Amino acid sequence: MKESEIRPHNLFKKYLELSREDSNNFDKSNFFKTTHCLACDSDKLKDKIIKDNFTYQLCLECNSLFCNPRPSKQALDNFYSISKSAKFWFQEFLPAVEQNRKEKLFRKKAAELKKLIENYEISFQTLCDCGAGSGLFLEELGKVFPDVKLSAIEPGEFSHKILTGKGINTLKQTVENAHEWGNRFDFVTCLEVFEHVHDPKTFVSSLYKLLKKDGYCLITSLGYEGFDILTLKDQSNSISPPHHLNFLSIDGFNKLLKKSGFKVIDIFTPGVLDVDIVLNSESCPEFLKVIQSRGNEALEEFQNFLIKNKLSSHVWVLAKK
Repeated sequence: MKESEIRPHNLFKKYLELSREDSNNFDKSNFFKTTHCLACDSDKLKDKIIKDNFTYQLCLECNSLFCNPRPSKQALDNFYSISKSAKFWFQEFLPAVEQNRKEKLFRKKAAELKKLIENYEISFQTLCDCGAGSGLFLEELGKVFPDVKLSAIEPGEFSHKILTGKGINTLKQTVENAHEWGNRFDFVTCLEVFEHVHDPKTFVSSLYKLLKKDGYCLITSLGYEGFDILTLKDQSNSISPPHHLNFLSIDGFNKLLKKSGFKVIDIFTPGVLDVDIVLNSESCPEFLKVIQSRGNEALEEFQNFLIKNKLSSHVWVLAKK
């Protein structure tokens, strides 16, 4: 899979332009506060990246990166309701790439989840996808787990209508406020939502509360220790304030989930786009260009090295209540 298949250049460029415009117009006067490390609560932090007037700090204890000072939840909720970039993403970008994302992303993720569940011999009858969007992942899960009862939690009005229209049992609420669905599910999934949330500790604790005893949770997210993010730094399109705020390390994910009561089963990085993303950037290092000169097999072997050694920026965390 290539980055251009799920993020066409012209559409993605337009989104990034709108995102930068929104970021520069973001009202930071009354809604920002500082915090200790979101993962391990350490106060040993240093400024690492400043982008579009937002500062990202690095934790010197667990090596997690996060926006600090941080916008309040109120400011973020308001941003997603009125920002040009969010509107463009949901109304123009996603519809244009829906079929490719379904085939290249969600079908593959569903197959990978099935394999993961088989490897750990996990049995479940109910599953809830948190931040389900338009339900593409749930549709693919329904094909590989036809006997599992599938549900969704989705706060967005537009997405909620799509989900209910597909006949998916949906709670129109944020995960943090989904109290009525507490202790209900055997399995909870949360794909590419974690990097957006205001308070990761509360968010993870809320996922925990949705699960029955011995239930499982899968979180997929962006991680700071991935090759493309470490290489491109502030030039990385993944570091996109105020959309993407949280980039935990492997150690950071482990510590945060354990503090929330989870038993961490596995953390791995199955991402396949790190090399392609860096090659497509204007900041591609000479080292990677030399690898590219050796041919596609050398590039594939390098990406597989990143996956094997947990050095891709696409992180999967499997945990048990």
